[in-house]
Amino acid sequence: MAQTKVLFASLLGLAAIPALACAQQSPYPILNGQLQLNDVFTTLNVEMAKGHGIASTGAAAGNHLAARGVERDLSVTSQQKLSGYVGASSVITAGAATDVTLATAVASGNIAQVEACCATTTYAVTQTVGQEQAINASSLILVGSADQVVATAQSTANNFASSTTDGETSGQIRHFNGSAINANAVVGGGQNNASLSSNAVTAANSARWDGETATIYANTRQRNEGAVSSNSAVDVQSGTNVTSAAAGAGNLAEVQNQWGYAQLKASQSNDHKVAATSSVYLGDWGGFSVSGANAIGNSALLSNVGSDATMDVGQSNTGQIGSLGFLEGNAARGGVGIVASSATGNAITGYACASCGSAGVKVEGYANQYNSGGVSAGGYVSVGSSGPMTASASAIGNSATFAAQKGL
Repeated sequence: MAQTKVLFASLLGLAAIPALACAQQSPYPILNGQLQLNDVFTTLNVEMAKGHGIASTGAAAGNHLAARGVERDLSVTSQQKLSGYVGASSVITAGAATDVTLATAVASGNIAQVEACCATTTYAVTQTVGQEQAINASSLILVGSADQVVATAQSTANNFASSTTDGETSGQIRHFNGSAINANAVVGGGQNNASLSSNAVTAANSARWDGETATIYANTRQRNEGAVSSNSAVDVQSGTNVTSAAAGAGNLAEVQNQWGYAQLKASQSNDHKVAATSSVYLGDWGGFSVSGANAIGNSALLSNVGSDATMDVGQSNTGQIGSLGFLEGNAARGGVGIVASSATGNAITGYACASCGSAGVKVEGYANQYNSGGVSAGGYVSVGSSGPMTASASAIGNSATFAAQKGL
């Protein structure tokens, strides 16, 4: 059984006690400690002969923390540790389905979410997933005939998210993962008439900061020692407007801010393989058919609009990074085919843009990248006949890009 401790903090107004109200200046503390020692999983199976609007959503998490402050400073200290299996499975089987058929599976080891408005927030968050475990998300749709079909599978070991409006946020996020992270999304069957989408997304460690009229000082240390695998597949007799996408990452750190200074300091280390595979198998098909796969060891991204930005990032990748995209089909009814496959060991991107007519902005970038893992990207296309067809593959060991511009 899940053993989860959840801390809810609510602030009581002190207006009725003037002396205490005037004295209350320090941030409100939130202290969170969570330890999950056993398995957490959800399993959903939906079977129908005919259905109109079918949805199946399964979500499982080892530990979860949510903190929110409005016009009140917060100080968040949190430690989360998982030593168990986490799994989410969502399956839909139908003879015929109209409208939207949706299957979603989300599996997470540790989640921490901090939201603040009109205040200052500080945090010290540590998220750990032990070794020799697994976090799996699986989404499967089997349908004879359908209109719109969407299968999504997402798995993450450690996930931190911060959202700040009209305030300032700062602190450090520490991530360690030693478990295998897997996501599988599959759609199979006869014929779809509107659109079909299969999406699989995995990340061992993910940290993200969003801000508006905010000042952000983001700092993170991320280490992954577990295999990461993302697989998306479509296999139907007749398809219309088909998309299959698979994305896998060892470590992700991202800052998206506007109208305030933003800084990202990150140390990222990926020491295991990351694989992403997207496969599309069709009989006849029309509209478009897209198969995309993206695998990356470490990624750090900062985007800031209206103010300066600074990045100081060190990255090391020793794992094998590989992506594969497949598209196979028979005759196309004037359809357009696209296969895109990309693999990157380390990537750093820093961008700042001033508003139209305002003064210029600057980006300060400090990058240190090391890659000793093999990086490969491949694609395969085999169709009887079609309209325009595009295939691309890109493999990069280290990539660093910094850009600043005036005007949107």
